[in-house]
Amino acid sequence: MTRDIRYAEARALQGHRAGFASRVVADVLDLGVAWLLGLAMLVAAGVVRYLLTGPPLRLPVLPNWLDAGAIAAVAVAYLTFSWAATGRSVGKQVAGLRVVERAGHRLSLWRSFTRAVLYVLFPAGLLWILASRRNASLQDLIVRTAVVYDWAYQPADQASPTSDGASPRPTRSPTQA
Repeated sequence: MTRDIRYAEARALQGHRAGFASRVVADVLDLGVAWLLGLAMLVAAGVVRYLLTGPPLRLPVLPNWLDAGAIAAVAVAYLTFSWAATGRSVGKQVAGLRVVERAGHRLSLWRSFTRAVLYVLFPAGLLWILASRRNASLQDLIVRTAVVYDWAYQPADQASPTSDGASPRPTRSPTQA
């Protein structure tokens, strides 16, 4: 069921491509969520080890070479399944954003995975938004996706995030650089 968007400013931005600041806020929140998921996995492993071997309860300590890989794997899995399911991760939900294909449809699992791997391996690609006329990161250009403002509460495939059914609109007019 869709709910109306209360604020006129939000309604005016609905379906437009998201800018740098809102995407950075969403990505920082997602980084925190991925870190918490990794911590929860370590706590769960510690509890399982405690139940199997007895006291003391200790968190597993990963070797340095595995630590970064484990964090990256958790982040890729979290982003992949979030974007493939609804187009929103926790950070995107809080910021009112949705990741879609250029045509406005939900991402496939493969496209979500590719985009997540690119974001984890090369987060500096987000800076390309500052130079892009379409507010696209390098990852968006490679995977052919867009991040749009979307405060509507509907399943990702039920309706396009744009009000007119067209592809996501840029936030700047074509005459602006």
